[in-house]
Amino acid sequence: MGVESIVVAPKDTPASSHVEAADRRITVDFEETSAIPPDQLPGILEQAGADAAHLGYQGQPEMFELASAAEKADVAVVGTDLDVLGALTDQATLWAAAERSHVRTVHDAEDQTRPREIGVLVVADSHGKTTAIAETDRSLSIAEHALIHETPSPELLFRSDGEAFRMALFESARRLAAELRYAGLLEVTFHIDPPGLFWMSEVKIGLPRHHTLIEMSTGVDLVGLQLRIASGEPIPEELQSVEPRGHAIDVSILALDQPDAVVASYSVAPAPHDRLRATSSATVGLPLPVDDRPLIAKLSAHAPIRHQALLSMDRMLAEMRVDPFATNVQSLRRILGDHAFRAGQYDRETAVRFAAG
Repeated sequence: MGVESIVVAPKDTPASSHVEAADRRITVDFEETSAIPPDQLPGILEQAGADAAHLGYQGQPEMFELASAAEKADVAVVGTDLDVLGALTDQATLWAAAERSHVRTVHDAEDQTRPREIGVLVVADSHGKTTAIAETDRSLSIAEHALIHETPSPELLFRSDGEAFRMALFESARRLAAELRYAGLLEVTFHIDPPGLFWMSEVKIGLPRHHTLIEMSTGVDLVGLQLRIASGEPIPEELQSVEPRGHAIDVSILALDQPDAVVASYSVAPAPHDRLRATSSATVGLPLPVDDRPLIAKLSAHAPIRHQALLSMDRMLAEMRVDPFATNVQSLRRILGDHAFRAGQYDRETAVRFAAG
């Protein structure tokens, strides 16, 4: 896109992979274990001559402080909005927005038995247009880490009314995004019970960590799209009719021990970029970045049908090497080979069973 990228890095810290990939870097005296001090951000942005700031994967309180500092410096913030961040931080405000947009929430649900968890990615621009482009099944999650994402959701693949159900989810997500008046990428997560009722559980704004999965399925460059919307461009016409193709799956490779160890080796078998992708901040000779731990990498596979995507992922996992960490690779391979998983029969409670071995 011809956009220069400038990364902010702690002073006297060896350059990790994302620092090496940037066009320029600015070093600042702050602890690697914490976010950039908000009071330093305006000076950093002025030094960089930046038109926009992307604040990465911060917690919401840290994101709010950094976004406030960037806006005071009159610099556009990509992927966030102060008013919407405030609404998402206050659950009562979010529930009220959902009620106004006629979207049921988990706050309204008395009993949820073995729910699925499905996120819908919505794109909204500053001209009042919104469109939902894909759903992601994220039921297999432990704590804050989703072990496996899939798109499309097997739940919708195997339902006789799957397409109608998808449209209902998409429309609910679109209405809520419009009510929040947010411009950018927004993921609305729903809990779905076996009879087919659904409730909104949370909303996250910005680039989702599993964006490679959706990019492979839709062919949409979500990073580029995010930048265009932040600069005031409308949603491209072709995005209104995007049709996901095939099946995509991604997995999270986690360090199960010594997450502060120095990476001795990291390798993934070479493969066509449109079929297999590996994203990682692991750099040989350096520890894992503090704000990523225990995440080592995310692997994504895409194929015409689900079964092929699962086989490709299993082979990718079998050939991956990362030392000296004990990882969840074998656990993930066990899930991929499980008969119930292959039949698409899993939910949020299944993840606990898989984790227990």
